[in-house]
Order: sequence, then structure tokens, then C-alpha cells
Amino acid sequence: MELSKSKFNVYSSLGSAKMRRKHGLFSVEGEKSVSDTLGLFDAEAVICLKEKADSFARCGCNLYVVTEPEMRKLSNLSTPSSVMAIYRLPESGQDHNLRVPADRLYMVLDGVQDPGNLGTIIRTCHWFGIYRIFASRDTVDVFNPKTIQSTMGSVAKVKVDYVDLASLFEANRNLPVYGTLLEGKDIFKAELSACGFILMGNEGKGISPALRTYITDPLLIPPAGPDHSESLNVAIAAAVTIAQFRK
Repeated sequence: MELSKSKFNVYSSLGSAKMRRKHGLFSVEGEKSVSDTLGLFDAEAVICLKEKADSFARCGCNLYVVTEPEMRKLSNLSTPSSVMAIYRLPESGQDHNLRVPADRLYMVLDGVQDPGNLGTIIRTCHWFGIYRIFASRDTVDVFNPKTIQSTMGSVAKVKVDYVDLASLFEANRNLPVYGTLLEGKDIFKAELSACGFILMGNEGKGISPALRTYITDPLLIPPAGPDHSESLNVAIAAAVTIAQFRK
């Protein structure tokens, strides 16, 4: 099927958060990522090069075959893939319904800005069995193409809700809130619960002062000695923290 000029213009604009919200769509690129997410999101279209058409002939939505120059214009990657899927944006969580089951572990992100970091955290959560992330409204968009690419398909398995984090903690006072702070307890010696919130902060500023007051159990990932880097990358810190909870 041939891709119309109007749809081409819409699909090629989805690298912008504004245009994703305007059209209610987002894109996923890469043969594996598309295969992993088909059937898990509401698909509007699959776009591919001619040699991949047979592989996606039964995708269950409109299939458009394009040329390599056209794919380069549609793609948000420096090296375009041979396959792209267009999905409808799922509904996000609402602040008026923030009560969560008390027997689970949740990741909470306060102002994470780098799309690669967010994607890596989503992928890590999927690996360790954390299937829900709550993010502050100033956290980078989960449907940013770089975030999607970094998740390697895990974006379809881990739900990310953008909510007011203070309201989330207020609604779940029965759950502990763990946060990484310099004055925290050594995470390798601390007693950790199998449920609660793990709060990670902004790459440069850390956890905001307003949210620090909700931390019930401050934790520290200690360096090996006095000669160490200034800080850990937030995605690496999240991985170390989650792994210790799952130990």
C-alpha cells in the first residue's frame, strides 16, 4: 500500500513531543522492537522497505512499503531501520486514582531528563520484574524516539504514568519510600522490603527538596574508596538499587 503525502507528513513529525500529543501517535523503529510491540499497543500502521514486506504482511494494520530515501525522512534515527510501526498513544494514569497495591515494588522518577536514561531504566525494571513506573510531569517523554529505542521493546511491558509525585506518596502512606541520598544508609547493609517505592532523582540536581520529605528510608550506594567519580549515572544507580532489592 502506498503511503499518502498527508500521512507521510504526520508520521515524519513524530520525533516531536508536541506532534505526538497533537496526533495521538508515536513511532517504534527496528525490526525486533516492532515485532516485540505489535499486539501490545494499538497499531495504526507498519512501514517497511520492500524486502521486509512479507515478514509483516500479517501485522493486523495498514502496511506501507517505502523506499530507503523515504524511510530516512520518516526515521528519527541517525541510521534508519528497515521497519517502523506507528502506534496510538495509550491513556496515561490520572492523579485522582493514585492508590496502588501494597504488595509490589514501584520505580518513581523525579525529573529524569535524558531519554536514554529513561529507556535504560524501563528495560532494567522489566528485567527485574518491576512493571510500573511513576514519573514527575517534567520527566522526559516515554515515547521520545530515543527512549523507545533504548527500551529494546520493554516499553510495551512496563507502564509509565506521569503524575504528581507528592500526591502519589500521600495516597500511599502505608508504603515505604526509598531514595538515594548522601546521608543514606549503606544499601548493601540495609534491610530492604519487597514492596514500596524506589525514588530516583534528576541527573544533575538529584531528588527535589519537596520530595525528600517523603523518603522514609534513605539509601546510599557507597563508593569503593576515596578516589571515585563525582556521581553515578541515574540509570546505573537505578540498576544497582533494584538489583539489591531483588537480592
